Amino acid sequence: MNQVPAPILWLAIGAVAVAVFLLWLRSVRQEGNRAPADGAAAAPDTAHPEPTNARARAPGRYRRALVDAGIIEPSAQAGFAAIQAAAPVGGAIGGMWLAAGSEATGMALATMAGLGGWVGWWLPRSWLQSRQTQRRIEMVTEFPIALDLLQIALEGGMGLHAAWAAAATNLSGSRSGLSQEMRRIEVEVGFGAAWSDALADASARSGVPEFGALGSLLEQTERFGTEMAQMIRVMSDSLRHDEIQSIEERAHRASALLLVPLAGLLLPGSLILMFAPTFMLLVEGMSRATP
Repeated sequence: MNQVPAPILWLAIGAVAVAVFLLWLRSVRQEGNRAPADGAAAAPDTAHPEPTNARARAPGRYRRALVDAGIIEPSAQAGFAAIQAAAPVGGAIGGMWLAAGSEATGMALATMAGLGGWVGWWLPRSWLQSRQTQRRIEMVTEFPIALDLLQIALEGGMGLHAAWAAAATNLSGSRSGLSQEMRRIEVEVGFGAAWSDALADASARSGVPEFGALGSLLEQTERFGTEMAQMIRVMSDSLRHDEIQSIEERAHRASALLLVPLAGLLLPGSLILMFAPTFMLLVEGMSRATP
């Protein structure tokens, strides 16, 4: 097999790089065209003000995915977008470089380039999805603590808006995902949105159903005139009880799943230890008895 000439190799690398960059740029522009119809993505954020230059912002659903993963600063969003755009190109170049290290055909070179490009596309996407899941779990875990802070502030004589701001400020620091989401809700309510609507939007945006439940609770307390702090305490206790039940269910499920490796690994070894010596003695006795 003849090795691929260097000019053809670099020409193929350049073509792959340009094609991947153009596809990524087209997808970002399409998301940007849909951005004005996305009300949740256009919600203002006073804790992290955005630049006025539209080119410095990651538009549309892509920007929402970055925010859901905790990447809020515009510079961090631009850096991750650049990494995600360059990763498939780097993977394709790496795959072609590995294939060109030996005598490879054009088909093998294209296969390695495609495989490397797919790995470079999959790694940032997988990392972003794992960050979104981890951030959502952290928000659900911290939600009862936020309710406790909100209840203490309300019992101290604060109004709902001031108590909400105090709870968001004192919740695990300003970098907490739940604290950032609560600031978003505070800004939306400050611009005239109802608490139930703002919390319902936050539930749809973050994937945390507790926001929607809290919005329904606040709406009911306002409608029927019940004590808000007491209802929030009941909701916090209910969430903790559900979390304890969920932990117990996962523990019971884990103990049941342990039976699979025990049966698959220990049982064959036990059977071998029990019957192998007897079988060997039997074979040895039969060989001696045979004339």
